[in-house]
Amino acid sequence: MMTVILGWLGSVLYLMNHGYISVVKNWRPKVYYGVNLLAALSLVASSLMIYSYQAVVINSFWAIISILLLIKFDVAKVPLSRRFFYLGFVLIIAWLIFSGLKYSWNSSTFHGYLGWSSSYVFCLSYLLFCSKKLSHINYLVFNIYAGSALLPILWAQQNWPVFTLQICWALISAYGVYTRSEQAHLID
Repeated sequence: MMTVILGWLGSVLYLMNHGYISVVKNWRPKVYYGVNLLAALSLVASSLMIYSYQAVVINSFWAIISILLLIKFDVAKVPLSRRFFYLGFVLIIAWLIFSGLKYSWNSSTFHGYLGWSSSYVFCLSYLLFCSKKLSHINYLVFNIYAGSALLPILWAQQNWPVFTLQICWALISAYGVYTRSEQAHLID
């Protein structure tokens, strides 16, 4: 019962918070990072209890970044560039295509790799966004991918709070992209 309560609490907090930065143009970073920390810790606890390791990795990373930002650590000093992130993403997509062809697009192996690709994108896009190295609209686009890519493995693991969170997350991100599309620049 505690697993379910923690899972749904974390999911609701994340969704409210993601809606907040997707809709409010002048959002307050301290509020955003504080709520992200609470949501992340709730989902780490609930996901650990059901062995949903991709969700544990993602939410642990988000908790660490949120703590660093709340104590005013300059995450921009972390040596991660957009170029490195994009290169890693392209390599992951190539690996996914290869493994989908080798193991079948419907195999648990492919779904596991897809879930780990989501972990990569969620974690590093969050770090790049928080360090102001990734535009808001690009962050939301990557969140559409990451939320969607995690769905098959979450379904298999029956991690319903995080599964529901990812569906809503991808939809909120898509709405955020739509509402911010006039702010997009070709160079971003």
